[in-house]
Amino acid sequence: MVKLRAPLILVFVALLACCTARQQGIPLHPEIMTIPGNSPGRFVSLAVAGANLLAAFSDRETTTLKFMRLPLGPHLPAETPSATIVDKVDVSPPLSPTFGAHVLAAWGDTIDILYLDRESEDRSVLKLASKTLEAPLWNLDVLEPPGEPLAVLPARNGALTVFWAADSLLSRRLPGASPLSTLRSSFQQAGRGSVFGPDGFTVFDAASRSLFVVSGSEAGFSCRELSGATSVQSSLLTSDGLLAVLTWDAQTRRLYLLEQRSDMAKVSRTTISLSEGTGTVALLPAPTRSTYMFLFDEERQLGGIWAQHQLSIIAPGYLLGAIGARYRKANLLSGTEPIEGFSAVETQDALYVLALQGGLKLLRFGLSR
Repeated sequence: MVKLRAPLILVFVALLACCTARQQGIPLHPEIMTIPGNSPGRFVSLAVAGANLLAAFSDRETTTLKFMRLPLGPHLPAETPSATIVDKVDVSPPLSPTFGAHVLAAWGDTIDILYLDRESEDRSVLKLASKTLEAPLWNLDVLEPPGEPLAVLPARNGALTVFWAADSLLSRRLPGASPLSTLRSSFQQAGRGSVFGPDGFTVFDAASRSLFVVSGSEAGFSCRELSGATSVQSSLLTSDGLLAVLTWDAQTRRLYLLEQRSDMAKVSRTTISLSEGTGTVALLPAPTRSTYMFLFDEERQLGGIWAQHQLSIIAPGYLLGAIGARYRKANLLSGTEPIEGFSAVETQDALYVLALQGGLKLLRFGLSR
């Protein structure tokens, strides 16, 4: 059983009071790299492969899906590396609402990008681009029927399983001619899927208004409902191997942490903070057992209108350069333009965030361990 609730209750009460007073938290000063491009799409992804940081994003101007590789280190590179084009993923304006939809995955030295390509006004194709880290070219597979990408998970002997939504929750094992599997026959994706490990992910179904946990075993993949979550969610497995989900509820304007108990039928819920206008969240593990880092975008009211948009983090204070392990709230990024989305990954000594706010920005913040 995860022993998080008791030590965090007083912290979260204090954070609620802080947020009610509209305080924006400790200002942090991460390194920021601006990625060139005038019109990035709203889908962005980060992953780590060995000593490399990988990024995938789309460009509305060229209607392309792009890939970037950066070295991990004590600082961001002095110059922004060039991004390479994976594929042209739309024909011409007006672009599809799902323009640039993709999933980036890295397992060992293999990189996979599952993405939707609108080849014509009435035809879309779901593609999987794969390559090793050092390979110059991508290998492409086409998946039928087309749909919105959800997740890519590794399988044995170098194989993988891909998941997507096409009025049903579908999966297929690659490479080879494995049959198409239907995990749920009626399914309408809302929000993005969140991979919590090599054996599963979470995704919200708008049809049933439920969060589904897709998990694998030797018998194959199955899905089950998890109550209490919304389409704005992020999940991980705790050090005890139990599921934890960070979710934002628009009605209560609160972030909640859902934690699976040893009995899978029981889930605890802890209030993390008040938050307005949140569209993306990320749940990451902190070094101490059963502790977390919570990332989320939020709006702050200034002068009677929503004018301030910021990327916030709640984490143990020592990770943010403060004294002690008490949870603190801090501000990573702020501005007058909305944060349309972000993706975050953690390394041993730093937090990396790819955020879309008036352009595409890569943030690096060193973690004090």
